[in-house]
Amino acid sequence: MKMYRQVRDEYMRSNPKCEVCNNDASDLHHKRGRVGDYYTDIKHFLSVCRSCHIKIEENPEWAKRFGYSENRL
Repeated sequence: MKMYRQVRDEYMRSNPKCEVCNNDASDLHHKRGRVGDYYTDIKHFLSVCRSCHIKIEENPEWAKRFGYSENRL
């Protein structure tokens, strides 16, 4: 958990704007989920504002089409 927090905080510092709408980012979206190595793999991270995070989670097909989410299998 401590390693995750360090990786997450560094990613958020390096990517302070929402990667969807360019507002200030507040959340970290895991494009491939938070299972196994994906949990700390920054290739699958996305800095997002809260409203875009909700939109991604509630609209999975849209999110996949635009690259904001990836298949988790």
